[in-house]
Amino acid sequence: MVFRTLHYCKVDPVVADVPGVGGPDFSCLNGKPRQFMVEATSLLPDRVTDKSKIPNRVPEHLKHGAFRLLTPQIEDAATKKLHQFKGAAGPGVLAIASSHFASPVLMDAQAAMNALISQPFWVVGSDQMSTDLKYSLFLRAEDGQVVVKNREISAVLLVAVGADRSYVCGALHPEPSRRFNSATLWEIPFAYLRDWPTDQKRMRTMWTLGTNPKPLEIPHAAI
Repeated sequence: MVFRTLHYCKVDPVVADVPGVGGPDFSCLNGKPRQFMVEATSLLPDRVTDKSKIPNRVPEHLKHGAFRLLTPQIEDAATKKLHQFKGAAGPGVLAIASSHFASPVLMDAQAAMNALISQPFWVVGSDQMSTDLKYSLFLRAEDGQVVVKNREISAVLLVAVGADRSYVCGALHPEPSRRFNSATLWEIPFAYLRDWPTDQKRMRTMWTLGTNPKPLEIPHAAI
């Protein structure tokens, strides 16, 4: 599904992983100025069910109820893949996919935003939301300052695999080791920080495709 995403976006993906050596799974725009590398991983359906509390099946009747987001699991998946980007030939993009029934809800645009700044929460006595950056892929709080982490990952893609199509959105690292040009995947909405270095008391986020964009829908097809 990740290969299909890259193929659909016309970035000429080729298999790059070397057996016994490792490295990112795919190389895109190989030999061109905008070349970048993609490592693919997945959140397995059973794990998503366990963490979200949403069964991996179509409900017999419409129901409502509380569920958990996958922000901690997305951050954990990124941490485990850092080593794959060492010595990469270009900016590194991590693609996290899931075929769980609820993945279009659990890995939507809000999930991509949470990957950037962690899950926001309300603070008593304030009319604005805050974040502690606990599960941010790219940021952490240190001695009262916002600093970067996981600089080997230039961007993350969330790929929610549905019955006949995938839904894709992403987030950009504010200060990666190698900057990824999101215009290369211009059809995919990426969350990013409007200001960097950021104001320590205010963090402004934006999207590359306007306000509240929908994930890119990619019909499934044989490769």
